[in-house]
Amino acid sequence: MPALPLAAGSPPEAPLPAADAVPARPTGNAVPVLPALPFAAGSAADGVPALPFAAASPATDVAPVLPASPLAAGPAAVVAVPAPPREVPVAPGPRRDAWRGRQARGGGRPPNWTLVTLAVVLVVVGVGALRAGVGGRCDGATRVTVAADPAVASAVTAAGRRLDGDDNCLDVRVDAVVSDAMAGDAAGSTRADVYIPDSSLWLALNVAAKGRTVGSAARSPVVLARRPGVAPVTDWTDLRPARDGTAPVLRVLDPMRDASGLAALLLTRRAVGATPAEPGAFSEIMRGGVVADDAESAFRGLDAGSVVAVSEQAVWRRVRQGGGVSAVIPADAVSLDFPVIVADDRKASAARALLAALRTPEGKAQLARIGLRPADGAPARGVSDVLGLGAAPAGNGAGDAPTVVQTLEMWRKMRLGTRMLTVLDVSGSMTQQVKGTRRARMDVTSGELEQGLALLPDDAEVGLWAFATALDGEKPYREVVPLRRLGSVQAGGTQRAGLQQALTSLRPKKDGDTGLYDSVLAAVRAVRAGYRDDMTNVVLVLTDGRNDYRRGLTEDALLRALRKENDKARPVQVVGLAFGPDTDLASLRRIAAATGGLAQQVRDPREIRELFRRSAALKICDDPARCPAG
Repeated sequence: MPALPLAAGSPPEAPLPAADAVPARPTGNAVPVLPALPFAAGSAADGVPALPFAAASPATDVAPVLPASPLAAGPAAVVAVPAPPREVPVAPGPRRDAWRGRQARGGGRPPNWTLVTLAVVLVVVGVGALRAGVGGRCDGATRVTVAADPAVASAVTAAGRRLDGDDNCLDVRVDAVVSDAMAGDAAGSTRADVYIPDSSLWLALNVAAKGRTVGSAARSPVVLARRPGVAPVTDWTDLRPARDGTAPVLRVLDPMRDASGLAALLLTRRAVGATPAEPGAFSEIMRGGVVADDAESAFRGLDAGSVVAVSEQAVWRRVRQGGGVSAVIPADAVSLDFPVIVADDRKASAARALLAALRTPEGKAQLARIGLRPADGAPARGVSDVLGLGAAPAGNGAGDAPTVVQTLEMWRKMRLGTRMLTVLDVSGSMTQQVKGTRRARMDVTSGELEQGLALLPDDAEVGLWAFATALDGEKPYREVVPLRRLGSVQAGGTQRAGLQQALTSLRPKKDGDTGLYDSVLAAVRAVRAGYRDDMTNVVLVLTDGRNDYRRGLTEDALLRALRKENDKARPVQVVGLAFGPDTDLASLRRIAAATGGLAQQVRDPREIRELFRRSAALKICDDPARCPAG
């Protein structure tokens, strides 16, 4: 039997048997199961093609020959074959007599119908293999693992099931993973071939390191929602406090865990032109806002004086559940864009197939059933018509990666509580009169501190030290009120009341010099000893002079100690406020810089209260040279 011509690919494990070794065809039309033969990939066909036979000499059988077709190996099959025809046509060539004619003349023998059947079976099996999957025989479907945000996971799962069919040879496994887990997964415990967080904003953190974006799975604009009948907030600048101090209370989801909250933070900051050095209205808006754990909690607290920044999908769910709420897409808007990020380039084609499935009418309908728009942001039936909102914005972010990281850091610091040890200069120079008043510097400073402390919340922790030479034996500092929570109750009343009483009764030491360096080091060590990682730990130094304690530390010795003892896990910042004509601001700034803090000149002690009022601005100011002085 002539060799069966196969397309390029792995050869059969053994050659085909000789014609006389092929067992006789059993009675009936059933053909015995044949082992699968390895064929290379080819295109599928709907039917069995006609079999061209090569011309055979009278001395040989007419051997069936398949065209060189790259077929992939397919499963064995049992097929029905019709009874042999009376004549078998041959390929074009010299005229051959029919087998009956030749047999009548005593030459040749009838063709071997088992070989004909074998040829038919091979073609049928090859065609069946093509139908079994891309690339011919699906020798184990390609598994694709997808980590998708719960907001879109069900639609991705449905699209993946459609890809699991006979035409793709893919095994798509979808796990619902919250986006902040993907973004914060520095250890790589969340492993997948494809990631679909809810927003490209997360790419500024860690998801970007996992691969490249090949497209967008869906879209949901970030909207501003209010109670029905309340005037809508159409622009982020409307959140800025009015002259009378009133403004809508902004309710957001935790920006560290939710992309809509992060978008609201970025857009608000951009609207008011805030920078880390000049946070301005941004700190006021955020300080007066509310952070909710989830959308349900955000809506539950919605009243006529507040506005919720959430995704359109969250509002759609609220309305579907019967909650009264209306929403607008603000003038400066972004959308959650559900980027599809490929971690393994070998799975890029599978990721694109998943995207294509989500963009079919069936895929778009599945997205609409969970309150999402298609990737192009076009209004979706069942979503946009429920809320009455038009096309979604094309933008998917409100800043580049450094802006996102910087804004999150500003917000994080702003939300931290305050733990502050106030170290107040009580040296002899504090007896001098403040220009334009008849009051001594000590009296003005104490009064301003007292009013500033009144602006801090009860959960802030504040203590008070005084410093001048020989205040406590040889030490140039003394603890006046221990560092405790302002709302805590002590024997004589609250911590706040104790501080106010101490400031009122504090008097300068007329013969005392300024023991600044030793006092700063001791205060930093004391605050670090009781460090709170949920608070901003600060030493606030107020002085009108320069260090003149000759028996104590030099500036170089202090700076070496501060740098050596600096602990990134327990940072303690020095914030220095210098007032009066005799201060050494340069030295104070070097001390503050060694701790990552800041120092600035205060024109007059009466500005101290304003600094307390803007305590949030102090906490998020990262550039000592540009931080506001009041």
